[in-house]
Amino acid sequence: MRAFVALEVDNPTVLDALVGAQMKLSSTGADLKLVERENLHFTPKFLGEVPDSLAEDAASRLKGLSSRGGKVSVEGVGAFPNPGRPRVLWAGVSPSDEGTVVSIAGEVLSRLKGVGEDDQRGFKAHLTLARVRSDRGAQRLAAAIGELSSTKFGETNLASVKLKSSQLTSSGPVYRDVGVFPLA
Repeated sequence: MRAFVALEVDNPTVLDALVGAQMKLSSTGADLKLVERENLHFTPKFLGEVPDSLAEDAASRLKGLSSRGGKVSVEGVGAFPNPGRPRVLWAGVSPSDEGTVVSIAGEVLSRLKGVGEDDQRGFKAHLTLARVRSDRGAQRLAAAIGELSSTKFGETNLASVKLKSSQLTSSGPVYRDVGVFPLA
């Protein structure tokens, strides 16, 4: 199964605001693949394609998390690797709340060390809004990223970590909860 660990956005108002940002980015004419509203989340760990037994091991390791959840402010739009050459468009969290998300991700990464794909880039608290498929509209897209760079989308509550499976379809990925693990 293709699997990952997610921190979901539970506030519909925040999701509405994120979709509004996606529409603004899309209106630039850039060649984007937008993430579906129901799939917007923070990803502490991408496991990749793993056998069911390894997903079960991951679920077992995530039981009894000690990290504290709580409300975080979703804000700002940016791009990886940078706004001038974007490949992934994202929304982040306020600097004062980044520690909460990074702490949760740190515990997840520690518990899942050696399980699934190894990512050497380090964790950045972000949720993916879109993937950029080509350079079409790059200047207009960079300008829109700049305009949205300090947008405040609202608060969401991080109450649990979810192990999810992802089935790729022609209309986009379909996610399913494999396990839900409450935060302290």
